[in-house]
Amino acid sequence: MINQEGLVKISADFGIILRRAALSERNVARERVIIAMEDEPLAESMDLLSFGPHFGGEAADEFVRRLQALGLELFDDFFVFQGDFPTWCSFFGGIQEDNQ
Repeated sequence: MINQEGLVKISADFGIILRRAALSERNVARERVIIAMEDEPLAESMDLLSFGPHFGGEAADEFVRRLQALGLELFDDFFVFQGDFPTWCSFFGGIQEDNQ
């Protein structure tokens, strides 16, 4: 089950979603992530940071490299949300309560 209060908006244009717990697990300061991403989060909750939009795969790939250089791991700590979606559709994400 997902905690509805902890949902964050996700950009359909190569959004990047990061687990907040990963920052403490990997000893990475939030400020370093903001610098690497070149912007404040699109949305954030107690559990997640959501960044985007990032227009294009090349830009998303660069941000993935930057996050990995900080010591964060793709899929375990963050992922890129991408696909072909209609403009009328919005996406939100959260952490399953049993995975916190």
